[in-house]
Amino acid sequence: MTDLSGRLKDIAYECTDSDILVDIGCDHALVPISLLESGGISFAFASDINKGPIEAAKRNALAAGVEDRMNFIVADGLSGIDTSDPMFANKKTALLISGMGGPLIEKILLQGQEVLPLFEKFVFSPHSKIGDFRRFLGKNGFSIRHEKLTKEEGKFYFIMFCTPGDDMCGNDMEYELGPGFFEEKYEEKRDFLVRNLKVNEDLCRNEAIPPQKKAETEKMRLMYKKAVKIYDMR
Repeated sequence: MTDLSGRLKDIAYECTDSDILVDIGCDHALVPISLLESGGISFAFASDINKGPIEAAKRNALAAGVEDRMNFIVADGLSGIDTSDPMFANKKTALLISGMGGPLIEKILLQGQEVLPLFEKFVFSPHSKIGDFRRFLGKNGFSIRHEKLTKEEGKFYFIMFCTPGDDMCGNDMEYELGPGFFEEKYEEKRDFLVRNLKVNEDLCRNEAIPPQKKAETEKMRLMYKKAVKIYDMR
């Protein structure tokens, strides 16, 4: 069986119960390969803009014995996905985009809008501009059904499970932390809140930052201070 890190295991869990998984920016395609091995999906499309990762994905798939259930594509974003492919007919199809910044995922989704109706669910894990990315999702017909916060090698990652629908965030804190953040408690969440509170406290003490940036930082400091209090009271 393909060995996944904790973060990739969390991503793979969100992608199960689909017939087909389309992994954009697949790197070495460890998630779809693992899901094919376990029976979580029946077929996968692994796509990357660079040839090198696709060649590595092919080698990994061959080693795992699942290469006959994968389609490998060198393409920019969703441009290599043909919605008329009979493979997709009457199949539950999921889209995975992870391992890149929020603005790049937004660009991929905007440029591939004509392909999006193919998917019944979406799994995103942006590595930057996460609050802005949640706002983008809400404005563009994506509904965040739940999120998982995971920690790997000292870094925090949000994994978002989405379906077509309405914006689930209703205020600045929900855009920053995700809807339903306080509904489930586990260690990574409090660590995330405390770390971000400290980061913003340290920035607020920095006399060199411009006034506008300082005002924004103070707003974030107060938000995280409130979030820690809410978390601890639950």
